[in-house]
Amino acid sequence: MKKISPTTFGLLLMFVCLPLLVAPASEELHYRVSYRGLFSAGAEVSIANVVLRTRRPSAHAAYLESELTASSEAYSHVESIYPIRYRFRSWYWRDRSGVLASEYFEYGRPDDIEHKLIYLDTRDKPFVTRNLRRKGPLDLPSLRNGSYQSAVASGERHAFDRLGLLQHLRGQALRPGQVLESKVSNGSKMLRYRVKVEKATRIRLAGRDHAALKLRFDGLGVDERGREKHAHRPVYIWVSKDERHIPLLAVSKHVLGTFRIELRPARSTAKVALSSG
Repeated sequence: MKKISPTTFGLLLMFVCLPLLVAPASEELHYRVSYRGLFSAGAEVSIANVVLRTRRPSAHAAYLESELTASSEAYSHVESIYPIRYRFRSWYWRDRSGVLASEYFEYGRPDDIEHKLIYLDTRDKPFVTRNLRRKGPLDLPSLRNGSYQSAVASGERHAFDRLGLLQHLRGQALRPGQVLESKVSNGSKMLRYRVKVEKATRIRLAGRDHAALKLRFDGLGVDERGREKHAHRPVYIWVSKDERHIPLLAVSKHVLGTFRIELRPARSTAKVALSSG
């Protein structure tokens, strides 16, 4: 089976966090991933579960941590063909002005494991990527326990990974027609992301209506001639219209079919503890 790009999962939920003055100390949201396309004979089938967690690593940490995990463990029909295991982490300033570092870990198949730590707080380079399988944990423990000391100050750099970009957007006062641009690294390249708030709308999930804003995410890079090109197909995310901007639904059309990530019912997403930060 053709390898599924990590964009499919990381970007859908990148591409969660109250406004900047009311940051959540912890948040946990649960999602279901479904697929419709070539490998399902046109039927929509569930293929993975996603959990998105946000926490403050320690009482004194100057940054927050968001973690997204995706697993097909509950779906035997996927496990037998292409086991899905991803973990994305992003560590970003509490004012969401930029990301310090991010982690990418793909471990579904023993012969195809990737584990990287991407530094976005470097002074002399746009980003630095380290292979943790070769170099060991490096700063991963200190990032996790809240003791990491950044090389730059909050607000000094405004670069993101995809998950950190989502958190940054959730802290904005979004309105229809608004266009926001940010520098985003996938660990290999620094891309320019353009996010457009397409419209205010309503969507129905699990029998419940939600007031929402529809966002379009475009990743833009350059080709060998220096011409701008799209790094991937557009990804659409619907976030709640209230000030929390909770991701409700994400849709991405891949060459293999359409992937959909949908927030699970409230009983699965009730673990939300808020703090004044």
